[in-house]
Amino acid sequence: MMTMTQQRVTLPSGISLNVYQAGAGPDVLLLHGITGCGTYWSVQMAQLVAAGYRVTAPDGRGHGLSDRASDYATAAIAGDAAALIQQLGLDRPVVIGHSMGGAQSLMLACTHPELVSKVVLEDPAIWPINGDTAYVRERREPWEQGLRQWLTMSQADLVTFKRGEAPHWSDEALENWAYAKLHNDPLVLQWLDELLVPVWAWLTPVAVPIHILYCAPDRGGVVQEVFVEALKAHMPQLTAEVIADAGHEIHHDQPAAFLQAVLTFIK
Repeated sequence: MMTMTQQRVTLPSGISLNVYQAGAGPDVLLLHGITGCGTYWSVQMAQLVAAGYRVTAPDGRGHGLSDRASDYATAAIAGDAAALIQQLGLDRPVVIGHSMGGAQSLMLACTHPELVSKVVLEDPAIWPINGDTAYVRERREPWEQGLRQWLTMSQADLVTFKRGEAPHWSDEALENWAYAKLHNDPLVLQWLDELLVPVWAWLTPVAVPIHILYCAPDRGGVVQEVFVEALKAHMPQLTAEVIADAGHEIHHDQPAAFLQAVLTFIK
C-alpha cells in the first residue's frame, strides 16, 4: 500500500501550499486542473510510485487545503510550480498537468526549462485565439452555476451526482472529485480570464520534450487536432497522441491508457 506524506510548503511569495508526496526515485510533479486538488491524482500517484517514481502532488493556490489568493493567473501558478520545485529540491521532475494544470506546466517549461526534464499535457487548457469579455463570461457562467450547486451538496450527494455522469469512473476517482469540489475558492474562476490571451502571446520554443494527450473531437476536449499541428510547428520537442474513448479528464476516463502513454513517454 502506498505511504503518502502531507506537508505545508511556504513559497517566497508568501503563499503556503498543501503538498502530498509518495514514493522514491526520479521526480514527478502532478498539477491539477481548475477546481481540482492534489488528491485528485491519487490513483495515478499510486501507479507512478509502483513504477519507481517519487511523486509530488500539491493543492494549487485556492484549491484543497492551500492558501487562498488574489491572483490566479497562469503566470502566478506557474511561478508557484517553479518555486515549489526549488523549495522541495525536486530534481528536474517530469511535470504532468491536466487542463489548467496543463497551461501551468507549459508556461513553467517556457519560463524555467532548466527546472524540468519532460512535460506531459493532459488536454491542456490553452487557447489558439483570444476571446473577449462576452466570450469569457459565456464560459465562466456554467462553472459558477456548477460551483454554487456543488457547494450546497454533501460529499455523498456529489459522488452520486458524478457517478450519474461518469459511471465508469472508479470509486476513488469519484470520491476525490467530490472532495475537490467542496474545497476550492470560488475566486479561482478568475483563471478563466486567461481566455483573453492566446497561447502564442507567451509560448516560447524550448528544448524540453513535451507530449500532449488529447481526446477525439466528439468527446468535448479542449485541444483539437489542427491546434496540435500548429503547436508542433512552433515547438521543436512537442509530440501528441489521441487517447481513445476518453473525454477531458483522460486520467479518470481511461486510467490504464493514460498511464501507459505517460510511462512510454517519460521512460
